[in-house]
Amino acid sequence: MNKIANSDKNVNHYLPLWNSSSDANMAKHQDTRSAKSLPVHEMDTNILFEKFTVEEIREIEKKTRADIERKKEDLRIMVGERYRDLIEAADTITEMKNSAQNVMSSIAKMEDMCRQLKQRHMVRGTSFQQRMSSGHQGGKKQEVHFYGIASQIKLLLDMPEKIWSALDEEDYLTATQHFLLSRHIHTSLQLESQQSGNLLSMFPVLTRQWAAISHFRTTILQGCRNVLKQPAAKDEQIARVLCSIIVLEDSTPRQVFNEFLLARTTAVQQLFHPSHQNASVKEQISLVVQLITTTVHQIHTVFYSPAEPSDIPCNLLLTILTEITSEKQGARLLETHGSMSAKSLPKSVLEFVPTLRSHAVPVSVQHLQDNCQQWINTCMNNVTSGVGKLLSFVNTVKRLADIRDQVWLYLKQDSCMQGWDLVCQRILNQPLSIWHGFLQPLFISRVKALIKFQLESSTEVTKRQISKVVMAIGSGEEGGIADTDLAGYIWHESPGDIPVNMAWTTATSRSNSDNPGGLIMKAKAYTPVIQSLCKTYEEKLQGLLQDALSYLSLLTPVEESKSSQPEAFDRLSDSDALYVHIQTSCKACLEELIKYFKEHLTLWEKALHDIKDPGINQMTQDKVLLIGRLCSAIGDMVPALQQCIMGKSAIHGPDSASSRVLKKQSSSSGGKVSENSEWSSSKERLCNCHREAYRIWVDHLTLSVVTKLRNALSSKEHKNALIYCTRWDEVSIEEETEDGKKISSKIRVPMQASWYVQNLLYSLCREINRVGGHAVQRGTLHQLVSKVTDEVMKSFEEVVSNSRKKDSNCLPLTQQRALQLIFDVKFILQIIPRKDDTVEGKSYQKAAARIIESLEEKVDPFDLDVFSPYMQSHLMKQGQRSAVLYGALTSLDRLGLFSAGRPLQSGQSEQHNVLPLTSCPSRFTLLPISTQPIRSSIQAPALQKSLYKAKASEGRSHTLTETAAAVLPQTSSMQKESSFYNKLGSMSSMSELSSWFSNIGSKS
Repeated sequence: MNKIANSDKNVNHYLPLWNSSSDANMAKHQDTRSAKSLPVHEMDTNILFEKFTVEEIREIEKKTRADIERKKEDLRIMVGERYRDLIEAADTITEMKNSAQNVMSSIAKMEDMCRQLKQRHMVRGTSFQQRMSSGHQGGKKQEVHFYGIASQIKLLLDMPEKIWSALDEEDYLTATQHFLLSRHIHTSLQLESQQSGNLLSMFPVLTRQWAAISHFRTTILQGCRNVLKQPAAKDEQIARVLCSIIVLEDSTPRQVFNEFLLARTTAVQQLFHPSHQNASVKEQISLVVQLITTTVHQIHTVFYSPAEPSDIPCNLLLTILTEITSEKQGARLLETHGSMSAKSLPKSVLEFVPTLRSHAVPVSVQHLQDNCQQWINTCMNNVTSGVGKLLSFVNTVKRLADIRDQVWLYLKQDSCMQGWDLVCQRILNQPLSIWHGFLQPLFISRVKALIKFQLESSTEVTKRQISKVVMAIGSGEEGGIADTDLAGYIWHESPGDIPVNMAWTTATSRSNSDNPGGLIMKAKAYTPVIQSLCKTYEEKLQGLLQDALSYLSLLTPVEESKSSQPEAFDRLSDSDALYVHIQTSCKACLEELIKYFKEHLTLWEKALHDIKDPGINQMTQDKVLLIGRLCSAIGDMVPALQQCIMGKSAIHGPDSASSRVLKKQSSSSGGKVSENSEWSSSKERLCNCHREAYRIWVDHLTLSVVTKLRNALSSKEHKNALIYCTRWDEVSIEEETEDGKKISSKIRVPMQASWYVQNLLYSLCREINRVGGHAVQRGTLHQLVSKVTDEVMKSFEEVVSNSRKKDSNCLPLTQQRALQLIFDVKFILQIIPRKDDTVEGKSYQKAAARIIESLEEKVDPFDLDVFSPYMQSHLMKQGQRSAVLYGALTSLDRLGLFSAGRPLQSGQSEQHNVLPLTSCPSRFTLLPISTQPIRSSIQAPALQKSLYKAKASEGRSHTLTETAAAVLPQTSSMQKESSFYNKLGSMSSMSELSSWFSNIGSKS
């Protein structure tokens, strides 16, 4: 039992050694004891034997032994796992011991080397041992040593002057070599002073002199970095500067390459800084182009290392770096030939050359290409923002063309552009165009913006001028008199009606010239206001074209042929896009102008419907007609608009071959040039606006004149019938009765149209003449006549329908009134026959026949048979008398209304109404001459002929015509009646005269 207790004690002794595995076993053991309710302090042997039986004690023993075995196993496992860590710790201790020994030995070697360095005067640079002959005596060595130190100090005193001289000449590599030599001498002397303490006492200037030289390092580096930013720096200068940075800062070619790109990026950004605003935009953009081209070229020249020999210079950096670090170049640094002090300098000073910390390795091609592409992208972003701001200060396309030509000239003459494609392929692995890649998009954008701005400003100026003219018409100012009284303007003579060279130019050339004369403008009904508006618009657009042509055209062929050098880039590569932009922008501005017109026409049309004041309506009509005439004039008097819309095919200089061809085609085809679809579409929109304006005028005029007619016809007062009634003719007739007796009686028949009919026709003619009817389109006049006549027939139909209803409120339709209405309808049909084959014309004829038939039913048939011949005769006479008065309406019938029914005079042959014209139309246009000119006929004096006539006619009475003819000069041509004036006199009636004059000025 004691043995068991001792084993339990041993177990308790091992329990603290491991925690993780013993905790689990103790937990199980405690669970077992807890089942027996055994506390920990009762684990004594005596207590066990007192409280438990032998079987229970044996069971506890078994459990205890099992726990002991389990814990031993856990201990073995733990020791096996930790053994590997113990071995690693032992190895680490051994390695630390070896490392410490190596460090101690290295320190000892360094001490030996420093001791040797002090002895041999060695610093950065190539190691040179002073070889003193062993035969020198001790005194001689000390003297040579003293003179060597003195010579070094003298050289050190001269170094600031040499460095400053090199800096003034911007020879930074030489300044760098002098600085490194000064540092080498100073370090050597410092080491010497540590060995011999009396050196500083003998030469106290040594300490102060290095303070005067040490600052040159910063100055040299700053100057080198400034040179890197200069666009005009040469290739060799850039390479020498980079070599200075390498030896001063112990850099590598790769590092200085990145620094070079960074400096050039900063230089590009500085060119757009506000501090450079004193220079012109042209100079700044030229500097940007110069900086980019020289940078790309210098990257290839300085850094690129070709695998094979190249015709283009390259790898200049390593070449210069090898030269300055070569031992053969050391003696060239100090020019001391013939100097006494040079003989005492140590060999380490005389043969000093800079050294590099590591061997210079050229920049790889891949690194070169990647960084160059990134730099190009960065420059492109900077140029896009910077040049874009600079171009915003350029206000004309001509200045942009000057800048473009300056860039083209620089790239053409720049030596960097030789082998440009090969250089870009090597360092960028892709082609690069300075103009197309950097500047062209910015220039195109600015040119488009300027063109759009000029077109929009021209449109806005035209709008403001139109508004001013409209206000002048409304206020009755002097500027709008011609547009309110167009007839007065047309028939008023002015000094500028006939140009000076009219007699020597053809009609076509006069109409196409800049100064066609006032008569042509009056013939087209273009008032001075319209001429001024079109002239202003033309000047604006012509200025735009001239400004744009400076960018879209090159030098003259003679100047171009003188230059045999290859082109830097195609200056006209963007011309097609700009032509399209001009065409598109001009069409948009024209649409804006037409939209402005239509908005005003809509407002004025509404005002004509809503406002009943005749004066205000008259001014509104004048405004509407002004817009209509202006739309027509823009298409005729603004040729620059046609050029802009037609695009590239029409935009030419005044002396270009294509312009001469267009003029020749225009003169040969009577002024008509083939129009393209764009201009035809735009002109059609102007014509639509013109027709819309005249439609408003037609509607309002129809409404006003028809309203007066309808009020007169539907009047309920009897006095109005007397007011509107005209004179009737009293005719004596003889009738034979059944008995054979003749009975004479008098009848009265209408001989004139009613006053309201004549007032309607005269109002129409007066209004047509007032607005320049000769210039109004024939379609518009036909539209006016059609609408008026249709409404007139409707008014007569209302009268007939009211008479059938027998309305007591209306005037009765008596026989006399019916006869007058029949005469009125037939008179209207005679003045406005409308004999066209259209559906509207046939409907008009049927309606008139229906009205006449209905009115004839109100007349006694016997009386109608008697009255009809006389009414027809009066109708013809009335028509002939009023044909000239209503010529604006009768001229619409091209065939003539009354001359066809003229009977031939007895004993005379038929005379044609065709007048031969002069064969010299250039001098006297449309001048009629006689058919058979007789040059031999000489007129007798008028006095003798008058006396002869007086004697021959004595004894009989004279009429007024004979008396007037007696005193007029007569020629033999009068007998044949072939003269133009004789033909006018021989016409049987006024109908012939009116039919001839009615076609003058008619417009299809």
